Amino acid sequence: MRIVRAILPPDFIPGDRLTAERAGLRVADLVIKHLRKKNGETKPSPFGLPKSNYYDEASDTVQTETSGNTFVVSVGTDSTDRNAPGRGISLHYEGGTVYPKKKALAMPINPAVAGIWPSEYSQSHKLFKTPAGALGDAETGEILYILLPKATIPADPTVLPTDEEIADAATLGMAQSWGVEL
Repeated sequence: MRIVRAILPPDFIPGDRLTAERAGLRVADLVIKHLRKKNGETKPSPFGLPKSNYYDEASDTVQTETSGNTFVVSVGTDSTDRNAPGRGISLHYEGGTVYPKKKALAMPINPAVAGIWPSEYSQSHKLFKTPAGALGDAETGEILYILLPKATIPADPTVLPTDEEIADAATLGMAQSWGVEL
């Protein structure tokens, strides 16, 4: 997800790539710290599942690109790997509905399968489906997943720093480039 793309005016900073780099690095650092703080504030699962550290892993995907007097800071990945760190960060920020690729979404409700897809689990265990729409371990009888037709994620603008915080970080980066203390 592209967080910010800023073009510093050419007449304001003529061709100053270093200024754009420093502004971008300050914004990236802000985003990393913000995501790590958000990770620490994340509540545990009501099902007793271990904490996923999703936002901490997303902080590892923050990138800065600079070209001329433009910088871009992004977080997450466009990877098709469903386990890629930071995948889906824009869904958390903007909100939206997730639909299954096949019949249903499987949400783990048992700590034994936290972070394990049913297709992976079924390679070593036999699963059964209940009439109520759940998957369980055929050997133990434990319910492991509930099956959902879709999942709606509410928008959460606190996933990322505010526009004001981003602007302040960019300003500090520019000031640093010019040797000015704010």
